[in-house]
Amino acid sequence: MAPAGYSKIMTSSIMLKSPPSRRVTSRSAATRAKLISVAERLFAESGVDGVTLQQIGKTAGQSNAAVCQYHFGDKETLLQAILDKHIPGIVRRRHALLDQLDQSGPAKLNDVVRALIYPVAEKLMDPDGGEDFIRINAQLVATHTIVAQQMGPTTLHLPNQDRLTHALHDSMAPYNLPESVVKQRSMLAAVLLFHGLSEHIKIKRCTKSSGMDIDTEIFIHTLEDGLLGFLSAPTSPMTTPEKTSASQA
Repeated sequence: MAPAGYSKIMTSSIMLKSPPSRRVTSRSAATRAKLISVAERLFAESGVDGVTLQQIGKTAGQSNAAVCQYHFGDKETLLQAILDKHIPGIVRRRHALLDQLDQSGPAKLNDVVRALIYPVAEKLMDPDGGEDFIRINAQLVATHTIVAQQMGPTTLHLPNQDRLTHALHDSMAPYNLPESVVKQRSMLAAVLLFHGLSEHIKIKRCTKSSGMDIDTEIFIHTLEDGLLGFLSAPTSPMTTPEKTSASQA
């Protein structure tokens, strides 16, 4: 089993700030969905910090300049609504894969890497903001890491990922890596996953007009191979237990 505190590498979970309480009508639900869809696109294209709530409302065709504040309260709650739109499906898909692994005995690292990658990579085929979700999460990886390392707070609420964390940790055990290296590689795996997919989206869009075809299936398999090699590679002399202990002293 993973040691105490290790699961913080893969997840952080705090109290979610609730949006303003409003009576939900079909019209207000449609407006919320529109605002979320527009926010996804603008956050993905210009960055979460580079977009205002007023811009989102205007792009969504709303005449009320405070429409986002009315429905969500603030930008963080709107961002949370975007995450809540996509993350539950990813979690269900990942748990289904982990259930299959549990039924076949101790999981191998390549199987756990697939459970890490594929529920997220499948968002590339989701026409309802899937690519934008990936690009937004690439922006948030650093924020999640800061919280996981207890270097600062966040207003976001993320699902508990202990099961994936433990599966990844246990499947790396046969490679006899120092615990500090296992933690660092697990953290970097999430960075490589989201930034790799995000950059693939941008490259594919940029080359589309030139007639070039960037094969997404090959890219995903290449990402899988790369993460497997990265997670299982032998340590260098600078990441031996003696070196890591000295650097932490």
